[in-house]
Amino acid sequence: MKAKQDLARDDSYAELAAQMQSLHVARVDEMPRIELYLDQVLSIIATELAFMYSSDEKIVTGAMVNNYVKQKIVPAPTRKRYTRRHLASLLFVCAFKRVLSIAQISQIFATGATAHVDIERAYDDICGLLERTLSGLFPDDPAAHPTRHDGELQLVDSDGNRVDPELTRLLENAVFLLAYKVYTDRMLALEAQRMAPKEQ
Repeated sequence: MKAKQDLARDDSYAELAAQMQSLHVARVDEMPRIELYLDQVLSIIATELAFMYSSDEKIVTGAMVNNYVKQKIVPAPTRKRYTRRHLASLLFVCAFKRVLSIAQISQIFATGATAHVDIERAYDDICGLLERTLSGLFPDDPAAHPTRHDGELQLVDSDGNRVDPELTRLLENAVFLLAYKVYTDRMLALEAQRMAPKEQ
């Protein structure tokens, strides 16, 4: 018979796996249509990306957003209001800063702009690939081999033509890197929880 600790771990893992298998990050057309104030933007980002941060980490602050605008990583708001495009850009930055430097993220944005990448479609496709990858990394049976979704991004430009396959591969691998970071962080947190002394 399994020890109580192992059963607790199984229950905790099952809950985590269910969360990752049902994960959904808002797509562009699911974002608010109205322009948002900064505090609303910060709240949405914190909610959308909570699955990849621990509860004691600060996902984003107003100062961070101002810094990203100053560095021209994200566009400046108009009259202190933010659109869906701002929100999508900030979600991308706040997610990928888990595994890339801000300079690298800026370089990805610049490369995408040069290739005239359809930003909204790229954002939606990246969210989908991240969700599918995390779902594959957290199977119902923790002993099962994880599944990886290679070659699934299809970046296109504003005319619908495919862009440089190297840029596509770069973004695919950034998504996989992020997914494995989330997997590693969440599994280590689960193990720490399992090892922590239980209150009587």
